[in-house]
Amino acid sequence: MTTVVRAIYEERGFRLKKPLDLKLGQEVELIVREVRDIESDPAFDLASLAVETGVSDLATEHDHYLYGLPKRGTQIAE
Repeated sequence: MTTVVRAIYEERGFRLKKPLDLKLGQEVELIVREVRDIESDPAFDLASLAVETGVSDLATEHDHYLYGLPKRGTQIAE
């Protein structure tokens, strides 16, 4: 059985955030990994960085605006 649980380290032990279904005295292996606060991740609130560009086809024509390539919707006359 493998179970991931969250715990808080206090003084000299861990306090589980939810109880485990284990027998008293049952030996288990603990792997301790720090849980980062999701709100400290730079990508957490990425939508807040959006700005109005006034360009209605920016998503579909990004190669045109980034690299100067012809627009996809533009037909090249032969």
